[in-house]
Amino acid sequence: MLKLFKQALKVTNDSIILAIPLILFMWIINFYSLFSRYTVDTFPEFILATVTVLFMVGAFCAGWFYMIKEAISLSKKVFVLDEDRAKATFNLIKLIPAGIGKYFLSFVGMYIILFVLQILVTFIVYSIGINTIGVLDASSVEHLQAIATEQSQASDQAMMAFVNSLSVDQIIFFGKWSMLFVFVSSVAFFLIMLWFPEIIYQSQNPILALGRSIKKLFKTFFKSLGLYFNMWVIGFILLFINTFALINPIAYLVMSIVLFYYSVFVVVLLFLYYDVTFNCDKVVEETVVKKEDDTNNEEPED
Repeated sequence: MLKLFKQALKVTNDSIILAIPLILFMWIINFYSLFSRYTVDTFPEFILATVTVLFMVGAFCAGWFYMIKEAISLSKKVFVLDEDRAKATFNLIKLIPAGIGKYFLSFVGMYIILFVLQILVTFIVYSIGINTIGVLDASSVEHLQAIATEQSQASDQAMMAFVNSLSVDQIIFFGKWSMLFVFVSSVAFFLIMLWFPEIIYQSQNPILALGRSIKKLFKTFFKSLGLYFNMWVIGFILLFINTFALINPIAYLVMSIVLFYYSVFVVVLLFLYYDVTFNCDKVVEETVVKKEDDTNNEEPED
C-alpha cells in the first residue's frame, strides 16, 4: 500500500499539469453558479441551467479522467532526456478533446445515475435517522426556516446565534444526524470508487461499468477498503485543518492549494490502483495471445 501511495505521489508531482483543468473547471462552475443565482427566475430557465451544468460536468470528467489515465501510462515510459518527458507531460492537456469525444455520453449518464443514487442515499439517511435518532423539535425547525429565508450575511450571523443557543441535548441530536450522514455517504462513495476508472479503462456503458466496478470491489474487498480508509482519514484531517485556516487568509490560501493537490492525488491514486490491480491480468492475457499467434505463424521446418 505504501508503495502505491509513493507511486501515485510521483505521478502527481511529475504531471502536476493535471491540476490546471480541475482549477479552471471549479472556477467556471463557481462563476456559472453565481451567474445563475441572479438570472434564473423561471422553471424553464432552471431546467436549462441544470442541463448546462450536466453537460459541463460530463465534458470535464470525460476529458480530465482520460488525461489522468494517459498520465499513468506516461509514467511507465522511460525518457532519455528530461526535456522529452516535460514535452510529453505538457502534451497531456491536448488529450482532453479526445477524451471528451470518447467518454462524454458515458459521464453524462454517470452523472444522471449519481443524481438518482443521491436521492436514494438521502432517503436511506432520512429513514434510518427518523427511526433511530428522531425528529427536530418544532421551535428549532421554525428557527432554521427563518434563517433560510434571510440574506447570506444575516444568515451567517443568525446561524451563529442559533448554534450558540442550542442546548447540550440539541447539539448531541445534530451530531448524531451528522455522523449518520457521514457514515452512509462514506459507504456509498466506497461502493462507487472504482466506477470512474472502470468507465475509462473498460466499459463506456455507465450502468454496466457500475456493476462491474462493484464486483471488482468485492473481489478485492479488504485491499480496496484499506485504500479507501487511508484516503478518507487523510482527507478528514485536511478538512479539519481547513476549518481553522478560515480565520487566516494566508493559511486559507495555503490549505486551498493543498486541497486541490490532494484532490488530484486521490484521483491519480484510484486510477493507479485500478491499473495495477485489474489491468495486469489483461496485459498477461494479451502477451499470451501474442505468443500463441507468433507460434501459429511459424512455418514448419522441412
